Amino acid sequence: MIDRDIIQRFEEEYLAKILGFCYQKVNTREEAQDLSSEITLEVLKTIYSGKKIENLGAFVWSVSNHTFFKWLRSKKYGTTAYLDEIFPSSDNIEEQYIHGETEKILHREIALLSENYRKVIVLYYFEGKSCSEIANIFGKNINTVKWWLHSARKSIKEGLDIMREYGEKSYNPDTLLLSCQGNPGMNNEPMILTKRKLPQNILLAAYHTPLTIEQLCTEIGVPTVYMEDEINTLLENQLIKEVSSGKYQTDFVILPNNIEIRNKIYNTCFPDYYNVLIDFLERHKTLLESSKFNTAGFTWDRLLWVYIHIITDIILSEFKHKVCKTVIYQNIPNRPNGGKWIALGYHKYLFSNQNAEDSNWKEYIPFDGPVHKVNKEFAQGYFHYWSGLDSNVFFSIPDGVFALCCEIIKNNISIHDLSDDQKYLFSIALQKKLFIKDGDIFRQNYFFVEQDSKKMIGKLAYELYPQVKEYFEKAYKLVLDQYKADIPEHLHWQMGNFLCNYLNSFVTCSLYEGMKRGILSVPDDINKEWLSLFVSE
Repeated sequence: MIDRDIIQRFEEEYLAKILGFCYQKVNTREEAQDLSSEITLEVLKTIYSGKKIENLGAFVWSVSNHTFFKWLRSKKYGTTAYLDEIFPSSDNIEEQYIHGETEKILHREIALLSENYRKVIVLYYFEGKSCSEIANIFGKNINTVKWWLHSARKSIKEGLDIMREYGEKSYNPDTLLLSCQGNPGMNNEPMILTKRKLPQNILLAAYHTPLTIEQLCTEIGVPTVYMEDEINTLLENQLIKEVSSGKYQTDFVILPNNIEIRNKIYNTCFPDYYNVLIDFLERHKTLLESSKFNTAGFTWDRLLWVYIHIITDIILSEFKHKVCKTVIYQNIPNRPNGGKWIALGYHKYLFSNQNAEDSNWKEYIPFDGPVHKVNKEFAQGYFHYWSGLDSNVFFSIPDGVFALCCEIIKNNISIHDLSDDQKYLFSIALQKKLFIKDGDIFRQNYFFVEQDSKKMIGKLAYELYPQVKEYFEKAYKLVLDQYKADIPEHLHWQMGNFLCNYLNSFVTCSLYEGMKRGILSVPDDINKEWLSLFVSE
């Protein structure tokens, strides 16, 4: 009788790992895929034969090695000659391979030992130190060193006796996108800390379940010495914490940046929210087009890129404050490098599983959301599909650029009378297309208002809030239902802040509706970066 459960387990747990095994063993993608198919076929033949398999993992890796050895022999005696450059000429190629593989596994097992065990093995076996010499180096009792050696040898033997199963992240790493609420640190922490694949995958692996360093090494496929260093950095910067002796867990919310919940919001609340918002803006069009608000002289279709953003964001802030359980700024933790932030991670989502009806919509969903920059001015950027940028460009603009632009827009400073320092800052504004040179004229290329005008925009948003609150309530219930159970309990204090961030989709969905209906200006190479940039004093 065919065991359907073991077939399902094989497909779910081992197919991807077999392909990873093959990628490590052969030279090309095509060969890896062919070898993987052969191994899979051999495993399935045994399963379908009805033979009882006591230990599926041991069986799979036994078949994998046996099939690989057969593949090696076919290469050795077939028409391909490149292996001769790697292996000495001998009929017993399998024995040579096993010897080489055993040596590699031995090195791997040493690399996966904890720091003290690893160092004592290297000192004793590779550098020829005696136990007493090692005890002096560590400042420990000789019996402690002997115990370390014993434990290390035992751990290595256990590793050699099994085919250690590296996790999928060792050959198919995930991507973690990081942002934060609050003020980043001096070096743009926490975002700068996860620019590389290794910290990204450590944080993803240790999100739901606390893991030891050894478990993380096995999952990600890196030696302990590198993992220990990376864990220390993440600990120092408070992105991970030690929850029990030797076990570490990610200390911020990570949400799948997927299209499903955004589709639910779109299908539940649109176009109703959009219609109410646009009708409201049209009723106030004369005021919002006036020079008091429109210092750049934008057309109405260009201004809507900003007004859709800023009115929706003010309403959302009001909703978060009144309905969602959010952490207010005063209670956000101060961080080691000068920042005051709560990190938020988005697990990369692949769109390959979306159905055809979403094909015209899904590309507009990915967005970086609203980002604030506060120094001598207030600047808020909303980065989305149409801008073609992410929020990092915002933080790369030196302090003082927006303040200088503000003074120029208010006619307090003439572009022709800038000091050398001001000329440098203005050159950044030109480089970033905050101003555009149009013949002999420098033209403002983003939305700016003075303080009193900003307050008037806020009053308009509060006037609209009661009319649209129901749409935010519907959307927030969808988000809570989908994600509440997926967030580890120790992070529930941050949950309200970030679950309600999915409501930022109201901006993206509204912009999508506006583009569909042709009421928004068409982004081009000159103006697309700052379509939704809002700056005030």
